[in-house]
Amino acid sequence: MTINDTMTERLRKIDENHKLAYKICEHWSVKKGGDVEPFFDLFHDDATFTTIAQKGMLPLLAGTLSKDEFRAWVFKESRIGDVSVKVEGITASEDRLAVEASSDMNINGNSYCNRYHWLFEIKDGKISAARFYLDTLFAKQAMQWVEEAEAAQKAK
Repeated sequence: MTINDTMTERLRKIDENHKLAYKICEHWSVKKGGDVEPFFDLFHDDATFTTIAQKGMLPLLAGTLSKDEFRAWVFKESRIGDVSVKVEGITASEDRLAVEASSDMNINGNSYCNRYHWLFEIKDGKISAARFYLDTLFAKQAMQWVEEAEAAQKAK
């Protein structure tokens, strides 16, 4: 492989990861009751999801979760309301992807609009690890709203 071939391959991977950032947000944006599987298809089966927060602040999400554990949360929130996520900024390399994003969700009449920084490790075109940085105090409030909305739905 020549230097030009190596550079071309590096640039191709960076471009793919740049496009992956938009797919992440597009597939995480789910209408109420929608399918979350296209989002999780972007990840390896053994992918890890780490939310950088103290366990006491976000008991269900803090620390490292498996793909199935994180899927359970995303599924739960997608039953409560429309989830909209959009890219605000991207930094990509061959095996890492940093995404600045924002969300918009109405939870039982409450507006949840948070800002995020996500760091993804990429292997063979799929995400092998994800680390999430966000306003944990606001996320804690939103999680409470999701729990309340879920309880209200079950009571009907």
